[in-house]
Amino acid sequence: MAMTPKQQVTRVTPYFPVGDVEQAAQYYETVFGFQREYAAGTPLEFAILSRDGHGIMLRRVADSTKIIPNEKQGGSWDAFFWVKDAQALYDELKSKQADFVYGPIIQGSYHMKELAVRDLNGYVLGFGQALE
Repeated sequence: MAMTPKQQVTRVTPYFPVGDVEQAAQYYETVFGFQREYAAGTPLEFAILSRDGHGIMLRRVADSTKIIPNEKQGGSWDAFFWVKDAQALYDELKSKQADFVYGPIIQGSYHMKELAVRDLNGYVLGFGQALE
């Protein structure tokens, strides 16, 4: 009989290089509703922010011109979050003047109601609600 291994991975957190961690962190807090879990350095060098237990890491880099978010390389998102109510999240983010890439839209091919927003550094966060 094969034994099922214990769950090892308990959390995943995208890691975004940014030119100004404080500015990026404040944007995630005020516009996207994340909360600061950890911050280090003066000026701020590194921060972890989370919303509903799901995080984003921000790390200061000396040359922010070398940062190339996925969208600039022909991709779509830099991080994707499954949500319970895409419309409610859209309404919340719209009220905070979030920079929408699209949405909410229905992705019929994979049964999701989706939206995507762009942060100050060009990173795109996708949010999707599974439809029945």
